[in-house]
Amino acid sequence: MPINNIKVHNFTVFSDFEMKLGNGINLIIGENGIGKTHLLKIIYSLIKTQQQYNDTKKDGNAQQMSVPKELVISGLATVFDVTDEYLKSSMSSSDFSLKHNMVFQSTQTQVLFIPSKEMLSHARGLTSMKKKYGDNMPFDATLLDIIEKAQAWKLSKAPPLAKSITPVLERVIGGVVEIKEDGSFWIKKTDGKMLPFSMEADGHKLFGLLWQLIMNENITSNSVILWDEPENSINPENIPVLVESIIELQRHGVQLIMASHSYNFVRYFDVLRNKDDSVKHFCLYKSDEGNTVNSWAESFRNLVPNPIDSAGERLYKDAIGKAMEDA
Repeated sequence: MPINNIKVHNFTVFSDFEMKLGNGINLIIGENGIGKTHLLKIIYSLIKTQQQYNDTKKDGNAQQMSVPKELVISGLATVFDVTDEYLKSSMSSSDFSLKHNMVFQSTQTQVLFIPSKEMLSHARGLTSMKKKYGDNMPFDATLLDIIEKAQAWKLSKAPPLAKSITPVLERVIGGVVEIKEDGSFWIKKTDGKMLPFSMEADGHKLFGLLWQLIMNENITSNSVILWDEPENSINPENIPVLVESIIELQRHGVQLIMASHSYNFVRYFDVLRNKDDSVKHFCLYKSDEGNTVNSWAESFRNLVPNPIDSAGERLYKDAIGKAMEDA
């Protein structure tokens, strides 16, 4: 089930922040340091914390605590308070605790955070380190989570969601993903050759990750995907393929919340979407009081402010000016 609304009070760059999300695709732009990645991690960590809280509550060991800071996600279930150690580790912060009221039916929702960094090439080493060091691993928890999600073995029979998406992904990567017993990831090419992820192009690795997550049902029709810079390392000619795959996921009931800096990536949603597709564009920016706030529009062209579009206009003007100087 989708997240309808998120409120963040007095945490990191957010003072009194609220965003009303769409059920399908939510694209977030904004300048560096404005809070895009923080927002994705906050949502992910709160949902993970509720899932952990629910598991603990079943055992009769849950503890409720009141502490100064508050995070709120409004949605579909009951309210509870819990110290969020998961968020503490995933945000790489220290010496803080917080109270959050969570309203979310996480038991019926698959949540997935896809970081901007490619992690599957490092799966074998990081998995071994996790076993050795446990919670003392000096890494953002989300980087390890995506490896664990991807390492789940794919189903023997392709799930329904895969039929309309994975054939396109297979054409891009030239094969399918295979996992060896040591947890390492490989691409099995159509000619039968095996190529380790470490030797594959970074852009192809992302398509391979998406293929694997669909095939092992970590992405299903009720999933929430939080994706930081999906366009990272993607060849421009494959951006439309990625956008079409994301739009198709939305058509199957997947909610996606994504942060991006790419004009081509966000603009293609206006070009490739159908009128019935659910797409919302957001911009995070500083208000006159210095607080992070947001604006939204259904079309990228109608989004104000729009620093990505403004940067493109500046480049165009600079290019025209240079051409006139050289004439």
